[in-house]
Amino acid sequence: MKNAYHKMAGIIFSASLVLVSCTKDEFEVGNEEGLTPLTSKINIHSTNMDFKVPSLIKKLPEKSMFHDVPFNLSSIVEPSKCTLTPLDDVVAASVSSNLDSIGLEWYDLYAEMNFLSTITDDSQQYFGADGEDTQKVKNITRSLERFWFMPHEVEVRGQHKSTLEDYDKIVDILSFWYEMPASEANAFAYYFTEFVNTESTFLTETPLIASDGFAIALDGQFGQNDLIVIGDGIVDLLEQTGIRRGVIWNGIMAHEWAHQIQFNNQDKWYPNGAADNAPEATRTTELEADFFTGYYVTHKRGGTQNWRRTQQFLELFFNIGDCSFTSDGHHGTPLQRMEAARRGYLLARNMQRKGMVLNANQVHKRFLNKLDKILGEEPLRVIETTDDEIEDEFKLDVQPDALQ
Repeated sequence: MKNAYHKMAGIIFSASLVLVSCTKDEFEVGNEEGLTPLTSKINIHSTNMDFKVPSLIKKLPEKSMFHDVPFNLSSIVEPSKCTLTPLDDVVAASVSSNLDSIGLEWYDLYAEMNFLSTITDDSQQYFGADGEDTQKVKNITRSLERFWFMPHEVEVRGQHKSTLEDYDKIVDILSFWYEMPASEANAFAYYFTEFVNTESTFLTETPLIASDGFAIALDGQFGQNDLIVIGDGIVDLLEQTGIRRGVIWNGIMAHEWAHQIQFNNQDKWYPNGAADNAPEATRTTELEADFFTGYYVTHKRGGTQNWRRTQQFLELFFNIGDCSFTSDGHHGTPLQRMEAARRGYLLARNMQRKGMVLNANQVHKRFLNKLDKILGEEPLRVIETTDDEIEDEFKLDVQPDALQ
């Protein structure tokens, strides 16, 4: 789950990030009245600027949620001790191009508000900033429903930068999630739309504000069923690495769908948890979702991607790996994620030769059999797959029915 909002003023950024667009005097909190020149105009006191953790967040089912791309500004600019990816370069360039002090101060809250807004957004959904991906997402959703026998179980929603430029939507977010009185919610909505958004080009332009990708099983909470949310921003950023847009949507949606499959089977698959510590447990379930995705996107009854697109798909998972080995949200290194997806691809190729479609339980068991190899020190970085490897990789030592 996205961390609760906290001020970012204490974060030390690399020297390459130059804060621009406003002067210190214009936006500094701490004059003799306790007000900034801007907040004094709309009667918002500085004590109100510290947003408390919304009490409703505590009601979200933490054990039934996977939040796959929660960007953190501090981690973006710190050198990684692990393999850097093209996505790291794209994100760093995006941040350094127009980060300003107002964006620095309000980014976490904006990202949190946009995250929360999607959970209760019952408006007509569209995908892509201008709806250009809407039909594509509908087609992928229908394909996933058919392939995994899950009709009408999951709703897919989009996340957009424009949400935080909409006065009425901001009021709704602050009123519901932060339980603000109407007068206070309206005052902040006015402040955000008329001052913050106009003074900070970063907050209105950065794709990071709409870069969430998560799956959550609400089971009727807040009047919602199981959800998958994918932001325009993560798709746009990954496209800048050279991966085709259709491959990105297929990969991310299939990955989040795999989490919904895990929710449906977690008591049977992981009755005692996926590991005895949080980082390893998260890594295991994330790599399994990558494995499931590799199986789906290359199967002739699933995503039907050819070899060229499959290679791009593997690059996608290389790009979204991380090296936060001790973090509760560790998803696996770039190489591990790429290898998990590759082995899912090999499984699909093998099963197609046998004219078989495995159910989710069978795919889960194949994943567990290959987990040690996926976690190996040197998973393959360049994919060279031969027919013999496809045949040898997943020879069945028991009949498929026995694995159900």
